[in-house]
Amino acid sequence: MLYHKGSSLGVPIVDYIELVSKRNMEDLYTALALLTTGVALAMGSISLFIGVKRNNKTQLIFGVMGLCLVIFFLIPPTGFILHDHAPYPTNILVKRIFIFAYYALVPWFIWSYTGYKSKIIPYLISVESVFTYIVMITEADDLTKPIWSKISVVAFGAIFIYGLLAGIWQYRNRNPQKAVWLITSILIYGVLFLATTINQLTDNFFGLQLGMKLFFPIHLHSILFMMIMGLEVVAEVLEKNKLERKLKSQDKRWHSFMQHAALLVLELDQKGNIGYINDFGVKLLGYSTPTELLQKNWFDHFLPPEDMATTKNLFKLLLAKESMTPYFKNSIVDKKGKVLAINWVNFLTYTDEGEVLGVMSVGCDITSEESSQRLISQLRLELEKENVTNPDVSFTNAVHTEIIGASKALRYATQKVEQVATTSAPVLLEGETGVGKEVLADLIQKLSLRNNMPFIKVNCGGLPHELIEDELFGHEKGAFTSAIQSRKGRFELADGGTIFLDEIGELPLAMQPKLLRVLQNGEFERVGGQKTIKVDVRVIAATNRELANEVKQGRFRDDLFYRLNVFPITIPPLRKRKEDLPELINYFIERKSKEYNKNIEQISKADLQRLMEYGWPGHVRELKNVIERSVIASEGKTIQLDWFFNRKTEKIEGTETLEQIERDHIVKIMNECQWRINGEQGAAEKLNMHPNALRSRMKKLGLSRPIKDVIIDDNV
Repeated sequence: MLYHKGSSLGVPIVDYIELVSKRNMEDLYTALALLTTGVALAMGSISLFIGVKRNNKTQLIFGVMGLCLVIFFLIPPTGFILHDHAPYPTNILVKRIFIFAYYALVPWFIWSYTGYKSKIIPYLISVESVFTYIVMITEADDLTKPIWSKISVVAFGAIFIYGLLAGIWQYRNRNPQKAVWLITSILIYGVLFLATTINQLTDNFFGLQLGMKLFFPIHLHSILFMMIMGLEVVAEVLEKNKLERKLKSQDKRWHSFMQHAALLVLELDQKGNIGYINDFGVKLLGYSTPTELLQKNWFDHFLPPEDMATTKNLFKLLLAKESMTPYFKNSIVDKKGKVLAINWVNFLTYTDEGEVLGVMSVGCDITSEESSQRLISQLRLELEKENVTNPDVSFTNAVHTEIIGASKALRYATQKVEQVATTSAPVLLEGETGVGKEVLADLIQKLSLRNNMPFIKVNCGGLPHELIEDELFGHEKGAFTSAIQSRKGRFELADGGTIFLDEIGELPLAMQPKLLRVLQNGEFERVGGQKTIKVDVRVIAATNRELANEVKQGRFRDDLFYRLNVFPITIPPLRKRKEDLPELINYFIERKSKEYNKNIEQISKADLQRLMEYGWPGHVRELKNVIERSVIASEGKTIQLDWFFNRKTEKIEGTETLEQIERDHIVKIMNECQWRINGEQGAAEKLNMHPNALRSRMKKLGLSRPIKDVIIDDNV
């Protein structure tokens, strides 16, 4: 046998080479341990700092893992390979607490990093780590491969499987680019896990006799893991810097736009105080610098008193995320008291935590356009006074698409609508049934400053008297037997907007003082409630009665009448604007032809002349129904009206009184419907009237079912 010359002990050369190899391996692993310590300290510190500052769970876990490695490698003996045997000394037990903690945290880091939903394996590995540590403490036999080391291999395998599943899931479902870092680390982990398993099952490491009791090649993964994830952190930082530079560039462009665009840009906090205003806005309001305006309350300093309540309410709804549209128009007042008209677009601003910070408003000055429009309206009125307006010119304002006709009577009504629409004054629409009061109410709402706010319609003639108060003002829970919960009334639903009270003349006397209180003070109480509710509601009322006569007869309160009669508009009946008939007829023919997929294009001169001579007791509503029925019954391109002119009960000459014509028409329809009022085949549907309104009209006309035809029918 050969001996080494320098060996005083006479050690055989083979044994000497093995001893040298073992020492070199120990030195190599010690150097790697020191490198891991440095990397773990750097990455762990950075991750802990980021995790604490941003409250980032993933960075916190990774930071704690790094510090566990640092402590593990700093506690003597240093390195990956430990020459120890059971029972283990205190320093070894303390040292291994941190390496067990490191491996217990690895699956939790994977779970947080990928967003993988399953937490069963992390929980099991955590429990297994505690169990393994207890086994190690209690183990007394001096074994080359102790039991606890074999149990650890199971946990290492579970980490490998979990990491692979989570990485693949992240690659497929969330962030493929980010998943590459984890999958790379897990694959390296898998190779080292295989080496660890082989080492634990045999006494050598790939044929190399280490002469050591314990060696875990998988510990080498910690340095690679820290380096790989560290590179991912560096990549994130570089990407963040790139995004920050891009954001700064975009911010400069946005700031330049806000400062130089001819728009008023304004940011308000939740109290309405100005937090930002651009240079154009400063100059528009008549000031020199933004500092003069900052922290001033926008509503108190720059809104006219008549618009303050409406605009404040819209602002509150926007903050509460209840406003459906961010657009509106209002007036503002500059430093010198000049009134400016502004079109606004508004959107919410948020804090970093996602809470509402305030409102950003961008306004366009339309004062000159509004002035021009008012001047045009004024000149048109002057021309009409001098009778120089061409009577054949149609009323072509684009916003009046539902108002068909060019007669003086109709133009007068629509001009009054334009005058009152942008105010908050109550409006009383007067006219016979069927003349189109609801159409004008819709037009007033469309042109008003409240056009983006609720528009609630109530038919006072269609509600039972005992339910009107509940319908208008709501009720509290327990107010009556069936009141199982509180309910808002129509006035409360219309807060900030407009309410349309149709057939106001049908309102019972007992309810009129409560309505008067709302009009005067904006206050009411729900049925069964004691809390006073304040609302800001504009009222548009409509009636087919002469309310002045109703007041004289004691059926309507005079104070309520005067409160409603601030701006009355009388809508002319169709018989007083016969010149509008051709345009109305053509409009309904075209509309109904499209609706019923017909190709009707014209009406004969004879039929048109007979329609012009007819008295139209049902007004526009009756005309619409006649055209609709004729369109359905006609074939070809010319509308057929024979069914209408051949009716025995109809007298086209118009010799009867209006009341007689209306009575005959109702009787005819009632006979056709066998005196049935409600339902799909009822007279109310054919006459396009509410059943209660038809009953009321029949009572006034003295109509009742002939005795010989009376049957028991709940629908009559």
